[in-house]
Amino acid sequence: MKIVSIDIETTGLSVMETDIIEFGAILDDLSDRKPINSLPSFHCYFTKDRYVGEPFALSMHSKIFERIALKGEEINRRNYHYYNAEKFGSAFKQFLLSHGYETERDRVTINAAGKNFAAFDLQFLRYKTDFEKHIQVRSRIFDPGILYLRADDEAIPGMLECKRRAGITGEIQHNAIDDAKDVVALLRYKL
Repeated sequence: MKIVSIDIETTGLSVMETDIIEFGAILDDLSDRKPINSLPSFHCYFTKDRYVGEPFALSMHSKIFERIALKGEEINRRNYHYYNAEKFGSAFKQFLLSHGYETERDRVTINAAGKNFAAFDLQFLRYKTDFEKHIQVRSRIFDPGILYLRADDEAIPGMLECKRRAGITGEIQHNAIDDAKDVVALLRYKL
């Protein structure tokens, strides 16, 4: 089964009042386990004239804002990609098409995966971008948290606890591409 692990970084928790600043996606085929770092990836930053955010999120993402601020300068030689919200969905669709996905009624259908993707990331993508114009997400979404649930848990564990339970070392990076890779690793460990 092909999955698309997706993560975003935002300037806060409110879909209505804050912004997406980074998007990362990793394409995986659960039946063909290639090394995670060799999997196709799509990574970009969102550009706009002004961002609205909450202090905790803004302070957490200083590196992302540095890359956005230096768009087109020397840092861009590292092959960073930048899109505004109205052009992002089309670019992501083209990436998927270049990796064997096909369109149906002018959209690409994907099996999405991500920690809190359905309740958080997808809501931002729907409200803030042209994502749904180009991408159809199947109704069943892979969230690795449920795979790591224990009977005595009070809630579904977060990403860091899932990594700990899987024996995966390292902190949560809070950058979209690394967090999308973590989701792939967590799914592979249980599946």
